[in-house]
Amino acid sequence: MNDETPNKDCEHLTMPQSIPRGLLRHIIPRLLRTKEMTGTDIMQRLGNLSDGEWNPSPGTIYPMLSSLEEEGVIEAASTEGRSKTYRLTEEGKKQMVMMFKHRRGAVGEKTRLGPRLWEQLLDPKERVTFHMHGMIHSIESFDSLLNSLDKKQQQKLLRHLEEMAAKISSLIDKLKTGDTKNV
Repeated sequence: MNDETPNKDCEHLTMPQSIPRGLLRHIIPRLLRTKEMTGTDIMQRLGNLSDGEWNPSPGTIYPMLSSLEEEGVIEAASTEGRSKTYRLTEEGKKQMVMMFKHRRGAVGEKTRLGPRLWEQLLDPKERVTFHMHGMIHSIESFDSLLNSLDKKQQQKLLRHLEEMAAKISSLIDKLKTGDTKNV
């Protein structure tokens, strides 16, 4: 059996959810900023956004919706039977702006915590695969965003990519020459 073939003895083992618990508190208002949604809509949207990799349960979503509603971040736009459709409140919109302005670095750091911890538990060969998947995903994401960026944002992305390209070229040179002691 090669490394890519799943082992039948391990089929019962599943990977833990990779979304930090507190991140859902920020994801739900972002989903509701453009569209009213039910809890079921939110669960389906998160499943779709993650290509089925993350399917939060009702036991995760509905308590968070209740909490956000109690805090005044979201509100019921309509109620039909037991089904509520939620929307972002004006207070929720203000909080999103404040979070983005003042805590974007902190949110980014927290979302990187899981992958950083996971990386430390991997062997070097596994780390290479882990990071290659991440790089490929990032490049595909940048490519899909190009049309939605204005010229200033495109120029900023270009500068960052050129810096990354220089670092990648340096790594390639070290690998080609065998000078990998300082990699």
